Amino acid sequence: MAMVNSFPIVQIVGFQNSGKTTFIERILKAAPKNCTVGCLKHHGHGGEPEPFSDRKDSERLSKAGAAVTAVEGDGVLQLTARKKWDLAGLIGLYEYVGIDCLLIEGFKHAPHPKIIMIKSSEDWQKLKHLERVLAVVSRSTEHMPADAGTPVFHADDPDAIMFVLSQLKGGSA
Repeated sequence: MAMVNSFPIVQIVGFQNSGKTTFIERILKAAPKNCTVGCLKHHGHGGEPEPFSDRKDSERLSKAGAAVTAVEGDGVLQLTARKKWDLAGLIGLYEYVGIDCLLIEGFKHAPHPKIIMIKSSEDWQKLKHLERVLAVVSRSTEHMPADAGTPVFHADDPDAIMFVLSQLKGGSA
């Protein structure tokens, strides 16, 4: 079931080291300056992400049992909230911040439009069943699938970035 949001969402999905973060960085650098882009990353490698090194007091309070801790400095908010988050709840946080569009790294099985990042033919075979695939981006021309049924780009092709930006300019996803 597709979710209705007040901003367009595009997921960038793939296995570890497929180039997801680098691709998102390229999208962010190419985005119009007047466009507020949110990013949400799924830490899919098991366990908690490494704590921020400069959050000593916040981390102590979190480890002591605080459900939510935050530190603000120079307009940057770093938030730790311990609960079982679902993707809809996380997107709700981004709704509150007031972004124009959202790039999600990971959450492969969520119902949002996706760009699949692959580094091998095996990656494509394991991911081609995903729903709402907009395009496939490959780090190697030899692994670009012929059976994608959607646009296929090389990871270094500027058209791949422009394609994602055009999707983020659209309506609610």
